[in-house]
Amino acid sequence: MIPPYVIANVAIIDAVRIIPEGYIKVKDKKIVAVGEGDPPPEDGWERIDGRKKILMPGLANTHGHTPMTLLRGISDDLPLERWLKEKIWPAEASLDEESANVGTALAIVEMMRSGTTCFADMYHLNREGAALSAEESGMKASLARGMIAFGAKKEQQEKLKTAIDYAKSCQTSSSGRLRGAVFPHAPYTCPLEFLRDAKAEAEEASLPLHIHIAETRKEVKEHEAKHGMTPVAHLLEAGILTVGSLAVHAVHISYSEMTGLKKNGVHVSHNPQSNLKLGSGIAPLPQLLSHRIPVSLGTDSAASNNTLDLFDEMRQAAMVHKGVEEEANATHAQTVVEMATVNGANTLGFSNTGFIKEGYDADFILIDSDQAHMIPRINHGTLVYSASGRDVTDVFVEGRPLMRDGELLTMDEEKIRHEAMNRSATLAASL
Repeated sequence: MIPPYVIANVAIIDAVRIIPEGYIKVKDKKIVAVGEGDPPPEDGWERIDGRKKILMPGLANTHGHTPMTLLRGISDDLPLERWLKEKIWPAEASLDEESANVGTALAIVEMMRSGTTCFADMYHLNREGAALSAEESGMKASLARGMIAFGAKKEQQEKLKTAIDYAKSCQTSSSGRLRGAVFPHAPYTCPLEFLRDAKAEAEEASLPLHIHIAETRKEVKEHEAKHGMTPVAHLLEAGILTVGSLAVHAVHISYSEMTGLKKNGVHVSHNPQSNLKLGSGIAPLPQLLSHRIPVSLGTDSAASNNTLDLFDEMRQAAMVHKGVEEEANATHAQTVVEMATVNGANTLGFSNTGFIKEGYDADFILIDSDQAHMIPRINHGTLVYSASGRDVTDVFVEGRPLMRDGELLTMDEEKIRHEAMNRSATLAASL
């Protein structure tokens, strides 16, 4: 049990308020008080000085593939289809479970260091290892076994059963910090009948369904030519995208499809840097938000980004749409902070985190504001336009410190980096 503590003399920012100088009290994994000024000392409470720091909710990364950190830089400057077929899928054929495990650990280190406290991870390898690594790290995670259903019906059903069983095991983790999801890869890798089966199994097990969709214009055109409608319209009509489903990317969608997503209670994971790097396009974020669709942020994998720093993602999400719309107010810093914190947490099934608020889980980070690029003002724009993941000094989940003063406390970073270098060298030699 962690003794109760207070962090005082700290600037506090979440999606709905700013306290220029205040404090929070943490006890039994929860935030029990938030206020302005400097609280009087209390017996039995540790006091942490937050002077020259910003305290904000931990970030939530709603889409990623952690083992693919080992593939970072292996396939730059290619469009999605060539990226997958010429580089990624052949490289993944050489990945084994242990290499995937090392990649996951490296991703967790990178995310933790840059202020992420909650993340989504979908992959076909190292699922048990991913759960163990997430538990060891102390972070919160929504995990899924990815499914590509090109095979025979029997093989498809075996994949689905394995994925459902895995997601159920995550839902019942002893720590309570894991969630499970059902993640068929995409409409172009999974036939509609399989998607219907996956949706039915997910609903029976009370699990959310996540899926890549409408990521490229080519995907949308080919689906429309084959089925007479776009992938989003098709999956809405088929009852696959419903309440709590997560549409990942949603780059090429129409206004009518946005209306359908809103009506059905579908969430969207916006991955601007991956979409830009792969030349896939830019999702219509201002329009998604105007439809009141819950939008969060994801980095996608380190192979398509090439960073897992959500501060970078926030800045990109805030900036790129201003240019596209030629409107400086097309996106607001405060909205982007909301997307990266409470929206992401809710999307992944963690409804009691994302705010600095009494009764919420004590999931927060501290940022060094005593730097030239952070001075002189502290507001939502500071977090989005000035800060980076490298400014994060401390990370807490459920009140437990995972990183203090830049030192990871739950992961052996040096060992993980060393193993990752060795594994990536072996992988490169096999290609």
